[in-house]
Amino acid sequence: MRREDFNKNIKEKMLFEGPSGTGKTKLSMIITSIYAMNDKKVLYIDPEKGTDKDAEKTFGCLTDKELENIEMIYATNIDIYLKYMFGWTEDKSIGSQINIVQHGLNYDLKICDGLGTEIELYKTKLSRKFQEQGYYEIGGKRFEINNKDTWVLPYQFYGKLYDQIKEAIVVMLDHKYDIIATMHPLKQTEGQQDLQQHIYGKFDSVIRLNKQVLPTGFPKWNGTIVKNRGRES
Repeated sequence: MRREDFNKNIKEKMLFEGPSGTGKTKLSMIITSIYAMNDKKVLYIDPEKGTDKDAEKTFGCLTDKELENIEMIYATNIDIYLKYMFGWTEDKSIGSQINIVQHGLNYDLKICDGLGTEIELYKTKLSRKFQEQGYYEIGGKRFEINNKDTWVLPYQFYGKLYDQIKEAIVVMLDHKYDIIATMHPLKQTEGQQDLQQHIYGKFDSVIRLNKQVLPTGFPKWNGTIVKNRGRES
């Protein structure tokens, strides 16, 4: 083992899970601000461009220089989301010199907001496409959609997506930056539960966030540690 391998593997890998409104995005943005104020670079991947109001409130206290440490990517389709999860390099020529430019790689923290949201957006988009055309194809065979109200997208179409997300997480773990991901609880299907357990297994800490409304009418947020450095609690 090389000495530099220690630094690559010792990093924060945290997952926030919970329904909408439990503070996953807000908490991620607060952590983003802390990194930015300490002159650390953050890549924030947002699947819905729904963080604008939270960003304005949370990042409003940062200086212009601190804001330059944050890069927001609005990944409104799965291809862009996965692309920035994986990261990539490209050669750029400047005169006779060729420089290697990194994308989605050279950061201190990468935040993958709304993993579950991205899955549902992909499935909804694909379902609408097939419903509008009235059929779908699997293995070269055509299947008609007779009842659009009861038709369900077959697993074959999103099983590959689950595998891509698993692969992207494994690739990110081999990079040097810290990782925070947020997601809604996945559905109780075999495929989604398998994906959820795989995601759980790759993060050091899994925190389930909750929101309660007190008898006084005021909200109360809390978190339950589901996993902490590989130990179930």
